[in-house]
Amino acid sequence: MLIHPLVVHFPIALWLTSTFFDVVGWRRKDPAARQSAYWLVGLGLVAAAASIALGWVDLLAVERQGVGTGLLIRHRTHSLLAYAATAVYLGNFVWRWRSGNRPAPGLLAVSVAGSLLIAAAAFLGGAMRDVM
Repeated sequence: MLIHPLVVHFPIALWLTSTFFDVVGWRRKDPAARQSAYWLVGLGLVAAAASIALGWVDLLAVERQGVGTGLLIRHRTHSLLAYAATAVYLGNFVWRWRSGNRPAPGLLAVSVAGSLLIAAAAFLGGAMRDVM
């Protein structure tokens, strides 16, 4: 049984929700929304670390079973997007931590960019079930 497909939903949901709170915090100047976004990004990073580790474990198990090349090629593209999103959200978290989580238009842009990357990775991840 593959565990990775069960846990990938957590960083996706946490990060997309953090972007929602970033937009709310930016529009309403609400510090509680910014604080919520900060914690959601951090929790998403923890969930992403678990998802990545379990993904490698699952991938090694599937390779031993002789998985086809189509899945591996599609997974490579998907994983690059997911790693890029993780890097963006790590930068997002560090920016928030170093700046005291003060509002900044650049931070909102980074949050939206991260949400676009993770949404694309989620779409491709769901489409991988067709290859399997």
